[in-house]
This record gives sequence, structure tokens and C-alpha cells, in this order.
Amino acid sequence: MASKTTLVTVAAVVATGVLAYAVYFDYKRRNDLEFRRKLKKEKKRVNKSVQQSKQVVEEDAPSEVGEDVLREALKALKNEPNVPLEEREAYFMNQISMGETLAAQGPSFYVPAAIAFFRALRIYPAPAELIGIYQTTVHPPVFKLVIEMTNMDVSSAPSPTTATSGPAVDDSLDDVSPERGPPSESGSQEWDKVTDPGTQA
Repeated sequence: MASKTTLVTVAAVVATGVLAYAVYFDYKRRNDLEFRRKLKKEKKRVNKSVQQSKQVVEEDAPSEVGEDVLREALKALKNEPNVPLEEREAYFMNQISMGETLAAQGPSFYVPAAIAFFRALRIYPAPAELIGIYQTTVHPPVFKLVIEMTNMDVSSAPSPTTATSGPAVDDSLDDVSPERGPPSESGSQEWDKVTDPGTQA
């Protein structure tokens, strides 16, 4: 019984001390101009250091990834089998979820996250729309990696001129249109005679 009373007494003393400090802090914050200035300076300093550390992490992470790593990832992606139409929606959602999870784990997981987002981008019916969504929702370093992978994928695709092996076509003749003179009066008179079938009674 004595230990229970002692615990209650100690808890009451601690609670009273915390309450007294809170009242003192509030009083100083409201009435002491110098104390308020100190608090504001401290808050600004902490916010600034947090912001700088976030920027350093975001800027440094993509620079660590070499172009070779992304090219190897693209080669591996091209060797993957195509996803059947029935499974594309589930595959898309799975890749998006995986990308978000990996991106949240930190800079060392940015490349796998970018690969997951890129897989989802490859099967999405409107990739330009999805890139716009990525730009607003995905971590900037991961988004940068996805864009780099997209650029590499597009630049490595064969161009249409090299893909066709047929004879070269001269497009300069297609641009020439035949010269036409002014419309003839007989042609316009014939159009005047034509009546609308709905107005004939």
C-alpha cells in the first residue's frame, strides 16, 4: 500500500512540475520580447537546416546513379515477357505500389523504385498523362530517374526511317498541288439549282 501511495505522490509531483513549466513557458512567451525573438530565431534555424538537408538528399541521390546502371535496367526490362491484357491493370497497380514503397525507403532504393514506375509507364495506355501524374506525386529524384530511363528507351528505339527497308520515297512531289483557276459561273449556277431534299414539298 505504501508503494502505491509513493507512486501516486511521485506522479503528482512530476505532473505538477510539468504543468508549472508549461505555465512559466507560456508566460515568458507572451510577456518577454527577447524570449519570443529567441524562439523565432531558433524555429527559423531549425526549419532552414531541415530544408537544406532535404535538398542535399534529393540532389545527391540521382547523381550517384550511373547511366550504365539505367541502361542495364532497360535491357533487363526489354527481356521481360509482355504482360497479357487481362493482367495489365493488376500489374500496373502492383508496380505503382511497389515504386511508392521503395521510394519511401530512401535514396538507396530510388533506382528500384524508378524501375517499378517505368514498368507501370510502359503498359499505361496514355504515358504522357501518367508522366504528368508522376511529376506531381513521385519523389523528385525518382521522377528524374524515370525520365532518364524514358529518354534512354526512346533514344534506343529504332527510328522509322531506318526500320523500313523499302525504296526511298520522294516527298517533294506530294507537296505540289495543282493550280486552279477561278470557279466557273456555270458550276455555281448548277449549285443554285440544287435544292435541299427536306424543303421539297
